[in-house]
Amino acid sequence: MGAIFRDVLKKLEACHHGGGLDDVRLDFSTSLNPLGPPPSILESLRSLNNFDLSSYPDTDSSTVCEEIAEHLNLSNDEILLGNGASELLFMIPLISIEAGDIAIIPSPTYGEYSHSVLMMGGEVCRHELKRENNFRMDLDSFKHDIETIKPKLVFLCNPNNPTGEYLGREEVLDILETCRTTDTLLVIDEAYADLSAKKWCSDDLIENGNLIIVRSLTKSFSCAGIRIGYLIATREIVLALKAVKIPWNVNILAQKVAITLTKEIDYLRGGVELVEREKAYLADELKRLSLNPIASDANYILVDLEGRSAASLNEKLLAKGIYLRDCTSFGLPAFVRIGIRNHEDNLRLVEALDESLKEW
Repeated sequence: MGAIFRDVLKKLEACHHGGGLDDVRLDFSTSLNPLGPPPSILESLRSLNNFDLSSYPDTDSSTVCEEIAEHLNLSNDEILLGNGASELLFMIPLISIEAGDIAIIPSPTYGEYSHSVLMMGGEVCRHELKRENNFRMDLDSFKHDIETIKPKLVFLCNPNNPTGEYLGREEVLDILETCRTTDTLLVIDEAYADLSAKKWCSDDLIENGNLIIVRSLTKSFSCAGIRIGYLIATREIVLALKAVKIPWNVNILAQKVAITLTKEIDYLRGGVELVEREKAYLADELKRLSLNPIASDANYILVDLEGRSAASLNEKLLAKGIYLRDCTSFGLPAFVRIGIRNHEDNLRLVEALDESLKEW
């Protein structure tokens, strides 16, 4: 039976992600807007009728793209909608990676980048972010790897998951220019950027031609059950991606919700304010509990358990209905990632951690 499978699949195992566990009352393994979904989402879903449900969705999500284009001051054909950001990330190697091509990926980071490359027969070169530098990017070292290896693709999660570092405009421009000199396509995943107080506008950077920026509405508006993401790139790149895109990839419910969310910018601002306030509170409490939170620009905190097992801590917390993101799948078995929630939830987490650490 194994003879029917492609050889490249032998290198692959399914990535572990947060969420999806039964009996979890407070899930800190996912990192969403702590305000929860805006009420307008339910209102838009209630507006659906039988005709909507019995009709095929617009395969190009044209109305959504028009709304996003107007908001970003881009052209419709510079935008592509996806069934979540992850679908779009998996599409990119379909147009760029052939057997033996190399992609450079910082590590630790989101595991699906490497999956998407390996599935196409490509090779992954990991640029290791060092613990002694709090997993911060050494820009000169990263650029040196790009200049030396001359990869086909570079993936950059900004802010990075799980470390929380958010590179500024000048740093990203520096990496983009390095990629231009090596004829490398740079993919920036901005799934968590909307909830960072340091967010800056990167829309104009696609004019460089060797850049794709991927974004998530799911995380920004806490609607993980409705998969919505989009990317921006040049017309040429979007046209190539449309050639490999699954038809009707974004259902009518998600398209309706996406149109609604383009008008919810003020809701995002409230989410950012809550994240900053609660992140400061949690960082202080984690230090009081003799844990080691790493400074984060995102809506989550990576926590060093100082050699103790993340799986063991989660086991204790699960008995209390609480779950953290065990970072073993990132290669960090003594780290957890904590998504920022509202104050009441964060109070419960601190109390549960205090009890669990005393039992440890």
